[in-house]
Amino acid sequence: MENELILRTARLELVPAAKEHAAALFPLMSDDRVTAFLTWDPHSDEAETARVLEGLASAQARDAGYHWTIFQNGTAVGIVSLIDVQRTHRSWTLQRAEIAYWITPQRQGEGLATEAAEAVATCAFDRLGLQRLRISHTSANPASGRIPQKLGFRFVGTERRFFKKNDRWHDMNHYELLIDDWKPGSR
Repeated sequence: MENELILRTARLELVPAAKEHAAALFPLMSDDRVTAFLTWDPHSDEAETARVLEGLASAQARDAGYHWTIFQNGTAVGIVSLIDVQRTHRSWTLQRAEIAYWITPQRQGEGLATEAAEAVATCAFDRLGLQRLRISHTSANPASGRIPQKLGFRFVGTERRFFKKNDRWHDMNHYELLIDDWKPGSR
């Protein structure tokens, strides 16, 4: 199935994240501008990046998450993921996940995260059988919030003081999209 999960767009190739990508991703994942609002801190060495990538590959094997290294012209520029994949909860069928993404600061503002997130949403609905997607971003990062808006996600609300990082509390804005409302290529 891994080869089936290689996604291609007009400008990007999304390849399932693997520890072999550590050398290409370490310089990006060690940049504190990348990690400012993320759940992890800058990586201190390439071995740490390799361990994280192994964990991401393991999540995919368990159907708990799907993670792609984003390549443009053979150069790694970020990661896009389906995190917190929930298929069921007891007798409920859920079929939902959250799209998460980051792009190296040198390439932000070029629409790459939007393009990658659109490819992942299409994969989630068409190949993985998900019914609901969510995107969340901190209020302090409005550029990240434009991505779900461009893709037709519906704003559902703001959770105040959602997380604290570097001694500062952050509000989190949440968006959702149902398969019935998905219009790939509409941006």
